[in-house]
Amino acid sequence: MTKQLCRSYAPLALILFLCCAPARNIPAGNSPKTILIQDVPSAARKTIQTEQGHAALGEIQLGEEDGKKTYTVNLTEDGHERELIVAEDGTLLSKEVTLEETPPPVRNTIQGQLRQGSLESIEKTLDDDEINYEVTMTAKDGTERSFTVGVDGKLLSVQTTLAEVPAPVRKAIESGIGTGKLESIDHMFEDDGTSYYVEFSREGKVRDLSVGEDGRLQSMQVFLSETPAAVQSTIKDKLGSGQIVRIDRSFEQRNGVFPYEIEGRKDGKPFNFSVGPRGKFLGMDD
Repeated sequence: MTKQLCRSYAPLALILFLCCAPARNIPAGNSPKTILIQDVPSAARKTIQTEQGHAALGEIQLGEEDGKKTYTVNLTEDGHERELIVAEDGTLLSKEVTLEETPPPVRNTIQGQLRQGSLESIEKTLDDDEINYEVTMTAKDGTERSFTVGVDGKLLSVQTTLAEVPAPVRKAIESGIGTGKLESIDHMFEDDGTSYYVEFSREGKVRDLSVGEDGRLQSMQVFLSETPAAVQSTIKDKLGSGQIVRIDRSFEQRNGVFPYEIEGRKDGKPFNFSVGPRGKFLGMDD
């Protein structure tokens, strides 16, 4: 799964304001459902059959990602299992590949990260024509780690632990999580700096936050019900019958305020915009 997480910076003290933020904005009832190939839309079915080749078709699960239906497919060939994910319109979102199937720069980076560990899986992801490789490995000490490599071989992220992050970052994470349970931390490497993407669970639900290298909160995911009433009203007015994919409280000032960034879908298309804390519409986002 590709992580686009570099958000804006904010004072660490603001973590306390949002430490009880809710979990991911995923509608109830979206657990994967096993279906038959004949139940898959023609565009997605064509992609599955193209990728299948001579492999045996296994289980197909209907799920949802960012408000869109997806089909997770298991294939088996020569005793080896692979998984691929296809969107309803036939777009290939990801597929498992072998080390030998990766470009030389990617292969070199993967081998450099493995050191004395062992490779578990490589997932090639395709997002808006951007190709990345998400790698899972077992380290020498037996722990499972993951990292992401760009198609040019650049290391994009590395899974880390709370004990390994700088003290200011650790303090921010612990404050942001509050009574929740830490699930994972990824150290993100981007052109304009590095950050830490944190997933944690509370009350059986998963949410995330992002912290800068200096220990300042960048963003935190929230639910609609956790936003001020005026913000809820503006969101509902703009989306109408559309769907909320997720909401983030950003800490990059916009028009003098820390906005709520709404990722939604309307009429089958992305519909992203920002709203001020008092409900003022701040414009559409890319």
